[in-house]
Amino acid sequence: MKEIRTPNIIKVLMLAAFGAMVLIIFLQQLKVPFMLEDLDYAKNLVTGEPLTSFSDIEQSIGCIYFWKGGSLLGGLVLQLILMAGGYVADVINILVMITCAFLIFAPAKASHQRIFFNVYAFLLLICLNADWNNSYFRQFGAVYFFYPSLLMLLLLKICSGLIDDMDEYKGLGIGKSIVLALSGFVSGIWAPAYGIICATALGGVIWFGSRREDRPKMTGFIAALFFSMLGVILFFVSPGNYTENSVLFTDYISADVYPSVVLALLVLAIFLKMGGTLKPSQYLMCWVMMVSVGVSLLCVLILPASPNGALLCTMILGVATFCSLFYSLNKIVGRYRIYAYVLCAITLLYDVFVILESQLGVE
Repeated sequence: MKEIRTPNIIKVLMLAAFGAMVLIIFLQQLKVPFMLEDLDYAKNLVTGEPLTSFSDIEQSIGCIYFWKGGSLLGGLVLQLILMAGGYVADVINILVMITCAFLIFAPAKASHQRIFFNVYAFLLLICLNADWNNSYFRQFGAVYFFYPSLLMLLLLKICSGLIDDMDEYKGLGIGKSIVLALSGFVSGIWAPAYGIICATALGGVIWFGSRREDRPKMTGFIAALFFSMLGVILFFVSPGNYTENSVLFTDYISADVYPSVVLALLVLAIFLKMGGTLKPSQYLMCWVMMVSVGVSLLCVLILPASPNGALLCTMILGVATFCSLFYSLNKIVGRYRIYAYVLCAITLLYDVFVILESQLGVE
């Protein structure tokens, strides 16, 4: 079937919407001061004096490890950004959001619709996050619970590309092996929910490879899986995770992040009903999304730990799964293309309304 190309006017409108939303978000970020935990970490945790040099951060590392929680990397990045100032933090945050939106749709191959879905993913990150103020614009929440998503999505991008092209797979290669191992390891020691998802994705690829008759070499994936789990273990053995001031018990992100999962499951049902066939990468995305839902529910309902990282991870995976499936649905059923444009327009209007109405809590 001949694929319907996106009209140029739609591309122009999408780029205009994207530029407008980036500008709105950045202007709102400029109005958000450092607050709550940001103010705590903006000081030398030993002396209580404001951060003035890297030596102050070095002195704070021990306090982070033994008192503030075991995510030394998160604490290091947070203090570096806080010492650099609010403007630098705002620029970094908007760049991280744009990169996250790009990586969300990266599992699908490049096409003329990439612009649309990259912009759509960016809009959905705001629309479907129940607590975007705390998890995107409050620097503590952004660093600890949003930044690690880039590593998880990078790992998923590599895994998705390989699992969809396993017939041509000749070996992972040293470069990709190192990237996967570092992404999983750093995700684990930074935010354990992301490390668990990385390990889950790697385990899914290993299982898929083992089911094939040609049995491709999985050495690189196995090594990356080991390092992902090692990162999670190192996070949890840190003594600071079990103190009252630990990051593990910082609880302010709402549990209402499941609309993204509902949307993903809805478009999955429509896609299968219309006779679509899932690619291996889409099976993988659905798998890690549901595992993330399980981890979130475990934190919310059973464990005393804060579910912040797991909830945000679930939301991002739901958006990624939705975009991949909706892209495939638009390819097999041309008339659904107009629904994509309408939904994107509604999302844009909702984002603008919510952000301008709330003013991010700043008068």
